[in-house]
Amino acid sequence: MDVSEFDLIDSCFAPLSKDYEEAYGLKNDAALISEHPDSSTVVTMDTLIAGVHFFNSDPADDIARKCLRVNLSDLAAMGAKPTAYTLSMAYSDDLNAPWVKSFVRGLDADQQEFSIRLIGGDTVKTHGPLTITITCFGSVPRHRCLKRNTATPGQDIWVSGTLGDSAAGLQILKGEVSFDNQELRDVLVHRYQVPMPRIGLGICLLNDNISNTAMDVSDGLLADLSHITKASKVGATVLEQKLPYSNALKALFSKNETLKMVELAVTGGDDYELLFTADKLYRKKINDLARKLSLKISCIGSINSDKGVSLIEENGNHIHLSKMGWKHF
Repeated sequence: MDVSEFDLIDSCFAPLSKDYEEAYGLKNDAALISEHPDSSTVVTMDTLIAGVHFFNSDPADDIARKCLRVNLSDLAAMGAKPTAYTLSMAYSDDLNAPWVKSFVRGLDADQQEFSIRLIGGDTVKTHGPLTITITCFGSVPRHRCLKRNTATPGQDIWVSGTLGDSAAGLQILKGEVSFDNQELRDVLVHRYQVPMPRIGLGICLLNDNISNTAMDVSDGLLADLSHITKASKVGATVLEQKLPYSNALKALFSKNETLKMVELAVTGGDDYELLFTADKLYRKKINDLARKLSLKISCIGSINSDKGVSLIEENGNHIHLSKMGWKHF
């Protein structure tokens, strides 16, 4: 780009801090976050890299929204209300002004949707791939949040939305699968490019005391559920027939490819749906919440006193898969 760092901040990013007084128009070295005696601040950070977490060819506004939303999904998993975020970008010279403007439009659209504001960050040049780091701040009642280590035997396991769509969208973009139905193809690709953080659900689970235990599905349902079982020192059983699939995903796979669909749904990752546990007495309350939020929420299994996570067919047979989900290292 042919503009200075400060010109870039003033012209493109400073307007995103509007209405957040203590960001000071991004002109200071740092911003302030006002503390409140009745709340705790939640902090999360994710780094996304071109060629790893998104494609260079993806629309710039979609890249912006994905980078922000994966952080918002972490806030949802804590039951937190979003308040502010910082943005760090390492970019090369081939990034032009129209791309940046589109990127900013994506951030601005999500700022309006999720009531969050940019309060600072950094911009640097790199000879490597475009790298974007966002740190999000949220708010929860003082010393309260959803955790991973509080699941107990006998609880139901629930998940929001549908599973496997994002992983299928990635396979389509990589040319690993083909899909002639353009409308349904776009649905799956969009789920990969622009995930939906379940902020409202997380807040309700915490504030209505429905659940103590949650996390978002980023590495794959089984992998992330295993994080909960290990932290809580419990086991889990997932019922394959209870897994939620979208019409688009079911249309992608033929009837004799059911196992492929199941494996993609439970190990594919990047769903950013909310996975949580709750006592059985909250079943009606959760179903009422699903209607209130216009969100599919499915009971997919139960917590037990065993070790590990089991995936069970309707006939009671175990489904053995080669992997649990995505591993970062």
